[in-house]
Amino acid sequence: MSDPSDKLALFDFDGTLYKYDSILAFCLFYYRKKPLRIWRVIMQVYAWVLWKSNRINTSTFKSKFICFIARDSAQEVQRMAARFWENQNAFNEELILALQRCQEDSLCIVVVSASPDLFILPACEKLGITHVISTTLRVHEDGYTLGTNCRGSEKTIRLREAFPTQRIVQAYSDNTDDLPLLHAAEQGFLVKKGAIRSVLNAGDFH
Repeated sequence: MSDPSDKLALFDFDGTLYKYDSILAFCLFYYRKKPLRIWRVIMQVYAWVLWKSNRINTSTFKSKFICFIARDSAQEVQRMAARFWENQNAFNEELILALQRCQEDSLCIVVVSASPDLFILPACEKLGITHVISTTLRVHEDGYTLGTNCRGSEKTIRLREAFPTQRIVQAYSDNTDDLPLLHAAEQGFLVKKGAIRSVLNAGDFH
């Protein structure tokens, strides 16, 4: 990681920079390209039922949901992710403009996301973002699991591990779990349906 600016601009990814859920969108793309593995939807639905009934936590659910990449090499997943983002234009235009303004102001742009790192890195590179804090995709002999879900308080912990002293000048998110990050910034911005507005207090999320 190169020496960052002492001023940070933070962006959530899903629902903020990107309009949709990137894991689900990438999954659907994967099935279109590799239709013979569509049967794995059964495993995903079962995992969803367990999660919704509180029998497994979110990290376990996500680890089970990514069964669509099971037994593919990390290189293959990277190749597929690059293909997916090549022609993806489903970004929130207002957020992209905000991102560009932050880049012009020489702020250090950091994406802080719950999405798996391997899935969103090509998109971040496409947007000129080099600093990404996200859920780690772990490679095993028989498949993949996800590290601790990078959401809520975990985002703050991971951010301060990577950038312990830098000022947070701006922060953008559509997620209520990111209120601590938004309030830690000199300017926190709430995103709703691709539109930006200033965060005044927690009530703005209701």
